[in-house]
Amino acid sequence: MSELVPVPAAWEHRRRGLTTRVAAWILAAGLVLALAVALQAVAVQRTGSRLSTSGQEAPATVTEVLPHKSGYNVRIRFTTADGREVSARLVDFPRDPGLEVGDRLRVGYDPERPDTTLWDVRDPLDFTGSAIFLAALSAVLAAASFLFFWVVRRRRG
Repeated sequence: MSELVPVPAAWEHRRRGLTTRVAAWILAAGLVLALAVALQAVAVQRTGSRLSTSGQEAPATVTEVLPHKSGYNVRIRFTTADGREVSARLVDFPRDPGLEVGDRLRVGYDPERPDTTLWDVRDPLDFTGSAIFLAALSAVLAAASFLFFWVVRRRRG
C-alpha cells in the first residue's frame, strides 16, 4: 500500500489564500447582485408613483377573451386622450368570469406606452408589495454574502 505524502506548509498557505480570494469574489458578486435588486426596487416604486400621477383612464371595449390556466386575458380596444386608437391585451384578468366580447370597462394606461402598460382601474395600482419584496431580497442577498465570507474567513482561522 502506498502511504500519503504530507502536503508542504507552503501549499496549505496558498490553498487558504485561494479560498479567501474566491470567498471575496463571491462576496463582491453577491453585493453587486444585491445592489442591482435594490435599484430595481427603487425603479418599481418610481414607476408606480409616475403612473399614479400621470396615468390616464379611458373606456375600453373587449374584442377577444383569451382563456389560460389561472383565468383569462382580454384583448381590448380604446382611444387615448390624444386620439390614438389602441388595441392591447389586458393580462392576468381573473375577475369577472362573465366578461364577453363587446363588454365595456375602464382601463388606466401609461400615455407613453398605452399598448403595453395598462390596467383595470377597479384594481388600484399598488407596487408597494413588489418594492418591499425586492428590498427584502436585496437585504437577504447582502447578508448571505457577508455571512458566507465570514464563515470562510473564520474556518481559515
